[in-house]
Amino acid sequence: MLLTREDLEDRTRYLNARNTFNILLRWRVLPIVNENDTVAVEEIQFGDNDFLSALVVGLVGADLLLCLSEVDALLRTRPRRRPHRSASSP
Repeated sequence: MLLTREDLEDRTRYLNARNTFNILLRWRVLPIVNENDTVAVEEIQFGDNDFLSALVVGLVGADLLLCLSEVDALLRTRPRRRPHRSASSP
């Protein structure tokens, strides 16, 4: 699903998104959410998908938000080079 912050700020669009999520989850479909960068020019400066994920948690009433990242200092090596080695691996 492609969303923007404006989709969740407008009441009608918010309800439409929430209903879509509820139906997909009822059907046991795991929605993949991404910011709609083609129309969200101004939002790209705010934190993009991290901020959007927090809004979606509230939208669907989730109990947990798990953000995965490969930012510097989080891992010892780049996952693309050595995917089996993480910060907890020797």
